Parts: sequence; structure tokens; C-alpha cells
Amino acid sequence: MSELEELVRRRMSEEYAKGASADEIVKVVREIFNSVDLFAERQASLRRR
Repeated sequence: MSELEELVRRRMSEEYAKGASADEIVKVVREIFNSVDLFAERQASLRRR
């Protein structure tokens, strides 16, 4: 399992344990993926320099 998968599963479990709704969990997962996308874009732009 990749580190990203582990992170997503852990955060989903944490949110579920807090009693978060499915919509709230989806929001957290979406935020994780958005931050990964931003990180990848930044890394790509740094490599181009």
C-alpha cells in the first residue's frame, strides 16, 4: 500500500471515529488529494527551472 493510501485510510478512520458524516469525510479526502496535486505541480515547476 502506498503512503498516500495509508494517509487517506488513516484520515478516513479518524474522521469516522469522530462521527463525521460521509460528506465531511469526502471533503477531507478531497483536501488531501488537492494538496498532493499542488505539491506535484510545484515539484514539476521546480524541475523545469
